[in-house]
Formats: sequence, structure tokens, C-alpha cells
Amino acid sequence: MAEKHHITAGKPLEKQIKIDYLARTEGEAGIYALVSDREVKELKFNIWEPARFFEGFLVGRMYYEVHDLVSRICGICPVSHMTTALRALEKATGVIVSEQTKTLRRILSRSQVMASHIIHLYMLAVPDYMNYESILPVVSEYPDIFKRFLRMKTAANNLTAVIGGRALHTMTAIFGGFTRIPPQKQLIEAADSLKKIKDDALETVRFIANLPIPEFYSENIYVSLKGVDAYPVNEGLLASTSGLAVSEDEYRKHFAERQLPYTNAKYSSLEGKDSFMVGALARINQNFNLLSSDAKAISEEVGFKVPNHNPYLNNLAQAIEIVDCIDDCTSLIDKLHLREEKPSYIIKAGEAGAITEAPRGLLYHSYRVSKDGVIEKADIVTPTAHNAFNIEKDLNLLLPTISHMDVDTITMRCEELIRAYDPCFSCSVH
Repeated sequence: MAEKHHITAGKPLEKQIKIDYLARTEGEAGIYALVSDREVKELKFNIWEPARFFEGFLVGRMYYEVHDLVSRICGICPVSHMTTALRALEKATGVIVSEQTKTLRRILSRSQVMASHIIHLYMLAVPDYMNYESILPVVSEYPDIFKRFLRMKTAANNLTAVIGGRALHTMTAIFGGFTRIPPQKQLIEAADSLKKIKDDALETVRFIANLPIPEFYSENIYVSLKGVDAYPVNEGLLASTSGLAVSEDEYRKHFAERQLPYTNAKYSSLEGKDSFMVGALARINQNFNLLSSDAKAISEEVGFKVPNHNPYLNNLAQAIEIVDCIDDCTSLIDKLHLREEKPSYIIKAGEAGAITEAPRGLLYHSYRVSKDGVIEKADIVTPTAHNAFNIEKDLNLLLPTISHMDVDTITMRCEELIRAYDPCFSCSVH
């Protein structure tokens, strides 16, 4: 809740922005800022969600338990944590999965990206720009918008469930492959359901583009995987708009974390100093040419161009990605000819990391495994941990430009900016 500005005798007008609990986000965080005469005197972006110690309690567990355990880091993107852990462990132990497994994991991941983006846009972000405190007034006053949300969410969840066994905390993806290959008939039906919501997805892009999103320019560094022949999901080059272009194996040579006294999430930096942004806007800024033709066409129709340096437009980038996800998944399913296969492998000792694109951005997992398959070391960095430093930097840039506004408006602009990043504070303190 915002506090009113105050005047101290002999000092210029100061405005205090205090948000104890950021609503409509995953997890718990707040902001404290003191601004005066277009100057930020103090700013703390405080992620006070308690630490969860996943990296600690994974040590001593068996390699085949990890993907299930780390999927509990998040209730919105469990597939991303699961898939990243599986890829890292398979690399560490020298296990190579089939092309069919890679394709099913890609479809599964993109179905989760769709579902996550739909929730964020309609349930969390849209109320900001319609001047509501929650989605509930939208349900009653704009039923067509809410029905569109339900149709899209149902279709995305259905595809996740067909491959993963259920929509939330999927069960079939395991080390080396899948416990069960999805029935081809159900997969085709799921693809047909996606094709039916294509117009809803295009309308979502137009809807988000027409919201009164603030104009704000921030010369951010954008970091994401960069694809070669396909939009990056579970593999690609680790790249930045500042010139980085390396293998995922070199992640720890370029990215560092540090602990600050007022927040429980570590701050990630590039090359030891720079903050950076990950997520849909970062992906599209670096991979626009790999979007589907319809995703590129709707981007042009609504006037979205890259490179784009307005972090509020991460919302629009997510809407465009939903269109691309539908086109990608339906195209892959149309070409799939599934065959039964069972994981087969021999475990050996090793250490490796893997990077995927979770809905909210770059996700890193790394493990060291003994010859008996016991986890000896775990290292996880989530999208919101990557973004935390940059969110604070953007708030520092934003506040002087809006310090002439009343405190309630400043507070709302700050909240909107943070929510546009689609943060998951629970993930950030894994």
C-alpha cells in the first residue's frame, strides 16, 4: 500500500513509495523508495519470500529423483524445471535421448509456456491497465474476454495433459525419455483444439497492444537462448544483445550471483557487473526471424518492432509468443509419427549444466553425479533471479521520470513495471 508524500522542514518535497506486498505476482516481495526532485534517494526491491534450499537437499538424492523434486520449485512452470534438470543430468552422465523424446519435450514445454503466458496476461497483468484490483470485475463486466481466456487456457492445459499425464506437475517425462508415449489420436485432437483457439490468440495480441501501456525506454541488455533453425526452447546458443555468443557449458564463466542484505533472492550479473533482462521480450528481440509467419504478421499489424526497449511491452511479447507456440506445436504434431520406446542407459559419473527457456526466461540447472548416480552438487538459477538486478535498475530509471506524479500513480507504475516482467519470487529463492 502506498504512503503519502511528506515534507521535512528545510528540505525539498520527498515522496515515499512503500509497497509491503506486491499483489498479483507469484510469491512475496515489496518495494521501498524515496524520491525527491527527480532524484532517487533510496530504493530497495525486497524479495522477502523465505529461502527454500532446493540446491541443498538435492545433494544425496538419486539422479532419477531430481526432475520430480525440482518440478515443485514452481506451480506455473514445473515442466521447465523438470526438463532442464533432465537435460543437465543426461549430459552429466553421457545419456543421449531420441529425437522423438526431444520433440515431445519441446511440445510439452511450449504448451506450458502458452498456459503460463495466458495466466499472466489475463489474471495478473490485464487488471492493471483496466484500472481494476483483480480479474474479478473483468469476469462480470467483460464476459467475452474471460471466456476467451478460459478457451485458451483449457486448450493449452489439454495438450500438456496428453503428453505429461496431467496438466499440473506432469508425470511421464523421466530420465532418458518418457514412461508412456502419448496416444497419437489424443495428440491430434489436442492439436485440433489449439487450431480452434488461433483466432483467440491473435485477438489477444490486438487486445494487449491496445491497452494503455506506459512509454518507457530502458537500454537493457537482453539475454536468451538463440536458435538456428527454430525458435529456442530447450536448446540453443547462449546469447546477449551486448555480444555474448557461447555454449551453455560456458554459463558460469560469464554469469555471477551476489547476495544483498535486504532481499532473499541473489542478484545475477553478466560479466560481473551488468544487469540484464530475460523473458519473452529478450527472446523475441534476439529471435524475431524465427517466429512463425503469423506471429510476425500480427507483430507488424500491431506495430511491434525489434529491438524493443520498453520492458512494459514484455506483456505484448508474451501474447505474440502464444501465437508462435500454437503454430509450432500444431506443425510438430502434424509431422509426428510416434513409436513405442523405453529409456535405456548406463549411468556414469560426471558434471554438466543445461539451459532452457522457461516462460519467464533463461533457466539454468547444473549437477555433479557420482558413479553410483548420487547427486553431489546442484546449482540452479531461475529467470526471476536473473531479472532481479535489472528490475531494480529499471525502477531507478523510471522513478525520476514519474516523480512529479502523485504517490498513488507512482506506486501503480512501479507495480505495473514489475508485473510486466512476470516475476516468480517463489522460484527466485529456490
